[in-house]
Amino acid sequence: MGGADIVGMDWQRAIIFQSPTLYPWKSVYENIAFGLKLRKVPKQQIEERVKMYLELVGLEEFTDAKPYELSGGMKQRTALARALVGEPAVILMDEPLGALDAFTRSNMQYLIRDVWKKTGMTALLVTHDINEALALGSRIIVMSGRPGKVLGMFDGMFSIPFNGTEDDDRIIFSDEYISLRRGLLNLINKGM
Repeated sequence: MGGADIVGMDWQRAIIFQSPTLYPWKSVYENIAFGLKLRKVPKQQIEERVKMYLELVGLEEFTDAKPYELSGGMKQRTALARALVGEPAVILMDEPLGALDAFTRSNMQYLIRDVWKKTGMTALLVTHDINEALALGSRIIVMSGRPGKVLGMFDGMFSIPFNGTEDDDRIIFSDEYISLRRGLLNLINKGM
């Protein structure tokens, strides 16, 4: 990363898994602040950053809640805030929305896109959902089955225009969207 070999863990990289790996005995606030405390970030700075990311993911009213008191989407938003609060250079997302219902998944896609626009952080998202890749990806890489190899790379052109309005329907029914989606599906089917 950045021309240097990766030899271990580093706060410059954060990961979000399919199921949120929150500490069940810690509150939302404590889960988000955990990495900063390990790095010995000053307390005032921790408070400011945690507050900022709680607001960004819409959980400011749940700071004292424990994970068992949260919905699946709220748990994933907590995991997202925990990854973001350390302000890493890269966020690795391993199907972070796969276990969510369709409505929550759609809301989380808008949240991830909004966070990406506001922070400018690099994110690598693994997904099996072509529409999700088209909605979130600025570059889409299609991988084959095992052994995994790159089948193709495409520039995503839809991640910026999606905004949670009726315009989204215009995008997903556009000739460009349908054509790229069809091309991705054909490539995936050939690579299986």
